[in-house]
Amino acid sequence: MILPLEVNTIGMLTPRVGAVLLFLYAYSKSKRKSALFFALSWLFAIPTATFGLVSIKIENAFISLAFALFNLALFSMLKEEANVPIPRIGFIVQPLVIALFGIAESIIERKPEDGYIFGGLLTVIIGAVTIEALSPYYGRDGKLLGITLMVSGVASAVYPRVVLSPQLLTVGQIAALAVGASLFYFYYKIVFSPRFIKRYGAESIEPLELGGVRILSPEEFKQIKTQLEDYPVLAFLRNLKPSEKWNSFSFTTMETPNRIHPTDLYKITDMVNRYIFETKKSNLRGIVLIEGLEFLRLYNEFPSIAKMLSAVRDHVISNNGALVVVADKSAWDEIEWNTLRRILE
Repeated sequence: MILPLEVNTIGMLTPRVGAVLLFLYAYSKSKRKSALFFALSWLFAIPTATFGLVSIKIENAFISLAFALFNLALFSMLKEEANVPIPRIGFIVQPLVIALFGIAESIIERKPEDGYIFGGLLTVIIGAVTIEALSPYYGRDGKLLGITLMVSGVASAVYPRVVLSPQLLTVGQIAALAVGASLFYFYYKIVFSPRFIKRYGAESIEPLELGGVRILSPEEFKQIKTQLEDYPVLAFLRNLKPSEKWNSFSFTTMETPNRIHPTDLYKITDMVNRYIFETKKSNLRGIVLIEGLEFLRLYNEFPSIAKMLSAVRDHVISNNGALVVVADKSAWDEIEWNTLRRILE
């Protein structure tokens, strides 16, 4: 049995309107462009997937605009969070092509549907990228958002066929409600996480004189740790307990929030680049803390670790930041230890 008109309308409108308000709030707090694009995307999605309440020509045009803004929002978020190198042609041209194609098809075709299909398939691809790019920052929520996006893309691609099949209509309505509610939930979890809205406010942070590169033993680090407790340090840790003010990540093989697998050394460099950019924009000195090199050594060849540290050092120093590496000399052979000292000091 097809869902009643009132239930269908309310069920479709509620998550869309809620998402618009959610992302407008996030934009007002964080000034992230991705939040604004998400809000506009959901705004254009309001008159879509109505299962016959609105003409398919109108739906197809609006869903194309919604998908275009949605792609732009995800590209922006990936660049904000993971510093994903997205070519300008992909950043701008792909959303533009989606929008123009959908609008043109809606004008020319009697029963257009490719806006749903094309946009849905692209959303599946971007959902897969989201899993990889956002899970290190948002843990399980980032991964589940990516999975839900992939499901949403598949649902959008088959939507035009569902509308034409009375046997599938009720199942399609229920699936659309479930997917819309799930997307809203995971967006909510991410938007209201400390990381998304958080911005480094120079006016509320005491500046530190700490600069340059230091390699310290665990005992030596204890002497300066109190200086860093209230500073927005970017910390990569294995054994040390992070301060609440730090933006910290753990080296681990377990599926936990804010984790970095020990073989994913490239993520450290990417995160440092983004962090230094954000702190510099806020007129703050970027301070990076790395502890747990001994654990990384179990999973990587020494040259890979040395290359990562060299890249981090160069970026930190060239931007007047500070790098603190906590390492235990007794855990390294003499050649490797001397190489670490040469790289870092």
